Amino acid sequence: MEPHVWRDAKVTYADYVGTAQLDQKMTGESGLKVAGIDEEKWLVVGIDIGGGERDHGLRVVAVDLEAVPEGEGNVIDRLVEEHGHIPTKELLLHDVNPYDFLKSITHQFELRLRTSYTEGKNIMVTSLGDIPEQP
Repeated sequence: MEPHVWRDAKVTYADYVGTAQLDQKMTGESGLKVAGIDEEKWLVVGIDIGGGERDHGLRVVAVDLEAVPEGEGNVIDRLVEEHGHIPTKELLLHDVNPYDFLKSITHQFELRLRTSYTEGKNIMVTSLGDIPEQP
């Protein structure tokens, strides 16, 4: 494997484009731990859920904490100062449902996808409804 810059999401034909943000849950059992990630060894800096029509996989991008240079201050800043980038390992999590994992680490989550032909145009919500209709 050649080292490469971790990039934004990209698919061949982007029918939908958008953004996501997650506020990680800080209470209760750690979803990272439940998924098998040793938080004493790994500092997760990215989550990647992707796949095709049949299945989706879960990868986390993490810093090996044993490789962090000694010193004061922020771990990420020390890594960038030492290497010029954040060196990570991409870990494929087996036997973990990506969406159950996502729920397990979420305090608040928002995913907004819009059809690509509406990109750069304001979408105005002018009414509300339910499917199926609710009384």
